[in-house]
Amino acid sequence: MGDTDLGNLDDDDYKIAHLRTKRLGIAECFIYRLPSGSMSPYRADGWPLTKPLQCVSLRIERRGNNLLLIFTYTHDGKPGSASKLFALCSVNLVDKDKPMEHYVEAVLDSTRYFVIRVTDEKAGREALIGLGFRDRQEAGEFRAALSKYESEIAAERKFLRTRIAAASLFLILQ
Repeated sequence: MGDTDLGNLDDDDYKIAHLRTKRLGIAECFIYRLPSGSMSPYRADGWPLTKPLQCVSLRIERRGNNLLLIFTYTHDGKPGSASKLFALCSVNLVDKDKPMEHYVEAVLDSTRYFVIRVTDEKAGREALIGLGFRDRQEAGEFRAALSKYESEIAAERKFLRTRIAAASLFLILQ
């Protein structure tokens, strides 16, 4: 994927040290500018649904503890053209003490729309954008990918707690 710059997550040392697993790919979804003053809980009925900010492709992949939501677009809109990074949401439920809802929040009035917290690592800024899917099945697959990441993190935490408890018990018995 040519022109995509993922900041520190694209660093060669990071790529070598962390397994990269693709979770989901959706060829077409829509990004919306949230109306000014929008606050949680969000509603999509105030968004300009007929005029999205950008039509993008979404790729979800896990790299180490991060779940990346990578939004790309083609400049000329033609299939096969080089993709450019539009936005990136890096979800980390391990190293940061924030729930999934901090990164991705479903809207109240639809199953196909979400609010995503995207980051610009270089500028150190965050922004909230709207994400919409053409059909409910794609939205369901999106939800399932997020849920799978959450359950994997919970299982990994449980495994680590079990290992720590077993190691402590072993030391006590010695």
